[in-house]
Amino acid sequence: MSTETMLSVEDLAIHYATGSGPVQAVDGVSFDIRPGEALGLVGESGCGKTTAAKSMLRLLPPNGKTPRGRIDFQGRNLLDLDEEGMRRVRWKDIAWISQAAMNALDPVYTVGDQIVEAMQAHISISKADAWTHGEDLFRQVGIDPDRLSAYPHEMSGGMKQRAVIAMALALDPKLIVADEPTTALDVVTQAQILARLTRLRRERGLALMFITHDISVVVQTCDRVAVMYGGHIMETGPVRAVFGEPFHPYTMGLTNAFPTLEGAQRELISIPGAPPNLLNPPAGCRFAERCPFATDRCRSETPALQDVGEGRQAACHYPERAVEFRVQAMRNDTWQVVGERLGEYVQTGVPLEKTQSRDRLMQVDRLTREFDVDGGLLASLPWRKNVERKVHAVDSISFDLYQGEVLGLAGESGSGKTTTGEMLVRLQDPTSGDILFDGQNIAEMRKDDLKQFRRSAQMMFQDPYQTLNPRFTIYEIVSEPVYIHKLEPDEAAVHKRVRLALERAGLKPAETYWERYPHELSGGQRQRVAIARAIVTEPRFIVADEPVSMLDVSIRAGVLNLMRRFRDEMGISFVYVSHDLPTISYVTDRTAIMYLGQIVEIGPTETIVRERKHPYTQLLMDASPEPDPSVVKPPLESAGEIPSAVEPPNGCHFHTRCPHAMAHCGWEGRDVLTAISEWRIAGETTSTLGPARIDGLDVVFSPAGGASVEAMQAEATAIMQARHDALVQAAEFVPETGALRIRFGHVDSPQHRLLATDHSVACYLYD
Repeated sequence: MSTETMLSVEDLAIHYATGSGPVQAVDGVSFDIRPGEALGLVGESGCGKTTAAKSMLRLLPPNGKTPRGRIDFQGRNLLDLDEEGMRRVRWKDIAWISQAAMNALDPVYTVGDQIVEAMQAHISISKADAWTHGEDLFRQVGIDPDRLSAYPHEMSGGMKQRAVIAMALALDPKLIVADEPTTALDVVTQAQILARLTRLRRERGLALMFITHDISVVVQTCDRVAVMYGGHIMETGPVRAVFGEPFHPYTMGLTNAFPTLEGAQRELISIPGAPPNLLNPPAGCRFAERCPFATDRCRSETPALQDVGEGRQAACHYPERAVEFRVQAMRNDTWQVVGERLGEYVQTGVPLEKTQSRDRLMQVDRLTREFDVDGGLLASLPWRKNVERKVHAVDSISFDLYQGEVLGLAGESGSGKTTTGEMLVRLQDPTSGDILFDGQNIAEMRKDDLKQFRRSAQMMFQDPYQTLNPRFTIYEIVSEPVYIHKLEPDEAAVHKRVRLALERAGLKPAETYWERYPHELSGGQRQRVAIARAIVTEPRFIVADEPVSMLDVSIRAGVLNLMRRFRDEMGISFVYVSHDLPTISYVTDRTAIMYLGQIVEIGPTETIVRERKHPYTQLLMDASPEPDPSVVKPPLESAGEIPSAVEPPNGCHFHTRCPHAMAHCGWEGRDVLTAISEWRIAGETTSTLGPARIDGLDVVFSPAGGASVEAMQAEATAIMQARHDALVQAAEFVPETGALRIRFGHVDSPQHRLLATDHSVACYLYD
């Protein structure tokens, strides 16, 4: 890494003009980036991260103004450039990777055409040369060059994000600004994208500005970090030093709010309150209102960034008390003082261990859910009318849920977690299988029985804003289930029940929220309203579908602590759906690992985390980013992507990505085509294998250039061996007239093997 400065931001201020006055989104921010360095901008929503990043490329909306400051990039102040001068900087010198890859790609153009267009807009290059360069870029980001001809909707989320990265690299920029590039991706895809981005950055000597609210991603990706809050930088320095020994109380709160896989028993910290209103920012330290250590000086005098160590700065009046503050900031009762000051409840003293009940609440047996696939216009053709295509969302799963238990459902996007959760509360009807609740099959319940069941079963959704009626007050939202189920005889009793639910959910005093509407609450408060609505009927179990994924880290801990409290005090069972293994490790008693509609491993959470018997469980654990700065995880680049649920793989569904796959795990013809795709990604070509045709589990190749069957078999063997030795061992090469058939046999999915009490795994490694 060079010691010279590539980008220097000095006293940058950015205001948004509104009818009520200027919103001071960024107020006097300064930082540097050196060539080859990765700088992370971290903070809660609304702290100014994205605004500061967009100013690098002058992408602010029309009401965004820059009243003062400089952005020097290689000797030029970008704020002084005219629009044409700035256009020459974008993509060629500074590239942008946006949060939503689908929104960054034009749906009516192929991805290759869009990359070619980006190159031709800035440099003189023929379409053929640009296309060839695009193929090289796709190989570098791990995509088959043939996919350049695909449209965005024909690519998975991870593939689209890698295509956007390829587009950003097309003109060899010196700096890449990445704004939450992995937020919408599941944990495995995220790990692959980050590993690929890190490798490309180091190979090309790129500088990177990485904007995120996820500390764990920054710890594993960046060299230095700047922690932002309320438009100011609170602390900056080497990333592992900042999060290992923070000097600012805000950094301490963020660090203690993140769960880790190994440290599940540590109590998570919930920071009360919300970022300040930047229309009228407070005097003094922007964090003083939420800081448990704030004094009168903090509320009146703005602290300047001061040196607190080698390459480290912090904006705190009391850096000499940092060691004392770190110890106190690890306890929720420290932050309870702030909660009392702000009239906000902070859950403290959450029991870290609990004796597991063995009273079965629900029994799920061979549960299956399939969705018909609409074939479109082609389905009306005579030879397609009898072709039935289905999405195998949930594929014959079985498990039990015990009284007062939190059961985690973990897995990537598309593994069937949400579908399973919705069937448990009858928001979806099973295709087959049984869900027994108190001995009754809920799939067969109708009318009064179903209504009675719905009182006992509730659901918490991922986005509380979309599930709360914006026209209802908070009182109307929470009281609605009480009226539907006729739980109270009069209005006074309804008031009492609603008050109890809101205060149990941490909204105290409840009366201050009754007449407010959802848009008047913060994200964390809205989720607490959703929790209050879920518990107001005093249910016996709740399905929580990614309930904290859209919340800032500072308020995630409070919601997770509430779930543990309701489990212990009210005996409510939870099914907690998430791809976030650290939060599952923190809040659940048992965990079921799902992959492509099947449960591949289930057992006590501590056992699952410690032993990781199934190769897919190991992959999820390896992919989970680690916020602990003392842990350095190896990059995860070659984990592949989850297959289509329309045509699940033969045998073990995970064999296509498994490093330990054996010949009898279920290889098939589609795996040969995958091997050829990986061969091309590695820059190799095929000379004897012509067009391929899938025939059941087999694949049939026509010869290229009059090649002999022997030459085709030799080339196919080399390609398959490069993919996996077991792929060659499972194959039978059958010469046909003018073709080569590679034949594979049908294999059943592996059955569950009981390894220990309550711990089973479905894998042929344990036959």
